[in-house]
Amino acid sequence: MLQSALVVVKEALSVRQELQALGLTVEIVKSIARKVAAAKAEALEIDPSSTPGTLAYINGVRAIRMELLPLGWRISRNGNVEATVNDKLGVQICFQNVDIAGSDQDPQAISGKGAGSRKLIKDGQGELFVRDAPEAKDALGSVPTVWVVCVSVDHLKLRAEVSCPEAFEGSQFEGFSKRIWVVDEDLEPTLDGTTKSDDEGGPEEHEVRIVKK
Repeated sequence: MLQSALVVVKEALSVRQELQALGLTVEIVKSIARKVAAAKAEALEIDPSSTPGTLAYINGVRAIRMELLPLGWRISRNGNVEATVNDKLGVQICFQNVDIAGSDQDPQAISGKGAGSRKLIKDGQGELFVRDAPEAKDALGSVPTVWVVCVSVDHLKLRAEVSCPEAFEGSQFEGFSKRIWVVDEDLEPTLDGTTKSDDEGGPEEHEVRIVKK
């Protein structure tokens, strides 16, 4: 299948419009990203090395479903891949921990992708060229297009994007048809060693590092 030209959406109004077409909002994606950051922060130095990523993945999937199931979306585990599906829009949302989101380089999955993910994306993305934008018509009966909420968090930055991966053959993403950059927040250190988001200075604070004395 021929790859389409990459479209990167960064301007605030366009971001909101693109997300709306997918049944999402900026606020929903921010909520998911912040819950992922908070979950990752629960890992201690004495935990297994995979703990931060595992907690982030579990809570990323959970956060997506807590936001979307009340809006009429449904759970899918087709091919043992966790997704949340809107049949009317023809969209399915997956979660992915990535090395870095919202940057000039394509996000790469922290853990390799398996056969189930490859098939899910190939089947869904195969209809991108014969189906209009999700909001254009009822997509019931078609294979939902796969979109991925990609989140990266370190001790300085929380980033998230919602992106549509191209079909790929190996164990890693090999390009995207569209990337919607949503979250880019500085994580501000505090006196007690925790961090907080600089987003409006509100109550949304998350530890991203725990130091035991």
